[in-house]
Amino acid sequence: MNRTAEESLAIESLRQRFNAIRIDTDVSDMFDFGADLLELQSPEALDFHYALLRDTGMDGELYDWLCRKFSDRGDAGEDHLHARFAQEQDASLQATVLQMLGTFKYRKGRRLKDTAALARAALGSPHDDLRCKGLWVIGWLGTTADIAKVAPLLAKDPVPANRHWAASALMQIFFNHRSAAPRALACLREALEAETDAVVLGGILVAVQEIAGKKFGLASNSHEAPSAEKLEAALAKARRMFARAA
Repeated sequence: MNRTAEESLAIESLRQRFNAIRIDTDVSDMFDFGADLLELQSPEALDFHYALLRDTGMDGELYDWLCRKFSDRGDAGEDHLHARFAQEQDASLQATVLQMLGTFKYRKGRRLKDTAALARAALGSPHDDLRCKGLWVIGWLGTTADIAKVAPLLAKDPVPANRHWAASALMQIFFNHRSAAPRALACLREALEAETDAVVLGGILVAVQEIAGKKFGLASNSHEAPSAEKLEAALAKARRMFARAA
């Protein structure tokens, strides 16, 4: 039996194993499946791995794990995802792929500039999830120049969660580029006075707190609205800080 035939049989075996674990996933089965999946590195194996991501009905933990495992494929995985992103017609899967590509930052990916360009384009997408993942990735990979691209979403994205992620993206850009502080704070100050959603307002205040190095009494790792009392107190502190800086 030649190598191509052997790999086809291996992929078919993996397909059958996946069908057995896709809903009721045992952790040990998942790990064994992933180890054998990553043993196969051919274009056909990469196509099979990618095709699994179309099955959004599988166990959520298994789905997330399969997404994370793509970065274990190194340069070949990164190249494959870029090629598939360009061809993908499903905006939700495109958003997932964009997030996956962003994680190559932590794998010293070769094409991070290409990924950042995709994220910038995604900020203008009509699809809510693509804008969301674009904000995540631009937070990881963006520069001070990207503040101008994030600011419109902070101000007027119709999805409150995306406005929250825009504030978080500005904070992440600052963490990577400390020189971004003045421009990021200027955007956040403007949004602070216009925002009416309590969760988003809390996210903006956390970003201001972290960038300015202040203590407003808000937890930086929470995505829930702070209590009305904490929100009002933090808002008052932020306004006083901005007033003194004016």
